[in-house]
Amino acid sequence: MTVVAVTSQPRRIGLWTALAATVVAVAAAVAVSATWWPLLVFPGAVALAVVVGALVRLDFALLLVAAAIPLEYSVALGGNPQLTVVKLAGALCFASFGVQLALRRKRLRLDVTHAMLLGILSLILIATVAANAVDSAALVTVRYASYVGLYFVLTAFAGDHRTFERFVWVLSVASAIAGALAIRNLLIGFDTRATPSYGDANDLAYILSTTLPLTLWLLRRHGLQRLAVLALVAVIGVADALTLSRGAAVGLGCALVWAVVTHRSQLRALLAPLMIVAASIGVVALTQQARITIALRDKGIVAVSNVDHRFDAWRSALLLIESHPLIGVGPGNFQLYTAIVDNRPPTPDDPTVVHNAYLEVGAEIGLPAFALLVAYVVTSWKRLRSVMQQRVGPPSFAIAVTASMIVAVMAALTLSEQYSAPLWVMGAIATCLWQEAKTRLGGAPVDAAP
Repeated sequence: MTVVAVTSQPRRIGLWTALAATVVAVAAAVAVSATWWPLLVFPGAVALAVVVGALVRLDFALLLVAAAIPLEYSVALGGNPQLTVVKLAGALCFASFGVQLALRRKRLRLDVTHAMLLGILSLILIATVAANAVDSAALVTVRYASYVGLYFVLTAFAGDHRTFERFVWVLSVASAIAGALAIRNLLIGFDTRATPSYGDANDLAYILSTTLPLTLWLLRRHGLQRLAVLALVAVIGVADALTLSRGAAVGLGCALVWAVVTHRSQLRALLAPLMIVAASIGVVALTQQARITIALRDKGIVAVSNVDHRFDAWRSALLLIESHPLIGVGPGNFQLYTAIVDNRPPTPDDPTVVHNAYLEVGAEIGLPAFALLVAYVVTSWKRLRSVMQQRVGPPSFAIAVTASMIVAVMAALTLSEQYSAPLWVMGAIATCLWQEAKTRLGGAPVDAAP
């Protein structure tokens, strides 16, 4: 007689699923019995199911974060600009991570990059205490701390290729939705370029540009999935172009040059999607010729002044680094000092950000934080080069992540995106691939997905 061994892992998953279903069923029964209008409690039941599901499955919670990142500037919750979908999804993800750590279903995978991020966080906390505008500094600190937490969560999935592919799918779909909403705002006259409802076009362009190489990586799929990816690429590409963000364009241009020089053979697969994007942009330009003409004219009018504006901001940042080298002027406090460094009264035209992520970190948090940020970028780049040489991960995945990292790093030279997700997400994936390569060389098994 053959005896089939059954592991305890499926049983644990089954128990958690049963528990989640029971909680949802009981909550729904109570809600229905307590009201004459059962349909009114349906959204609450769905929300409860999502919360329970996220607490039970960390990978599901991570996918919620992936969906929230591009939609942060397109969705408002309760009219409170400080309450965003990213913060809610992030809090749920961190709670789930805590549960998984307590149950020992996940473990921390720490290395030098985690120390770098914690070092920056420590310096931000010190700079926040010393800042003139503590409220503004606290908001920035919470935002950065959330991405540090996301870095810890992502790096716990080293070797879990299925979760990363799902992450890319969800991120791409959410980016396409955010892009479509921005295009809609352009068409209805909300703005002269593709702009999210609650944010700046440059912020959206940064997310779309860093997501695009990952979306292109999904083209290795066949059939209906490939057609879906082509549609996603078209929407993301058109929306990205219509933001008219030069910083994002610089990042994509650098990634394209790198791909041509180092991975020319991979470019053949990109011809079809790039032609689709170009054709889509052409259709939009022809059907919305008046709007596009006005947008390009307005962009040309402010182009020279924007360049001067950025140079002034960079000069002010360098002066602040010189006068506050250790802890800076405080996160989010740069705009309070631009007039002071020039010995003049403040004006409404004073820059609110540096338009350079690295200089802004140096000016607001100090040179030690600037050094840690540069070290993080360099370390991530070295790890990506290593995993590309070793062909770690799914086919061409490391190449796509490297291209996205190049976009994130280069676009940050003209955009203040140090507190945006892409720079930290791409670095986390790079660390996961590097840890996977290191584990394989050591002969130790990589943890499976829960």
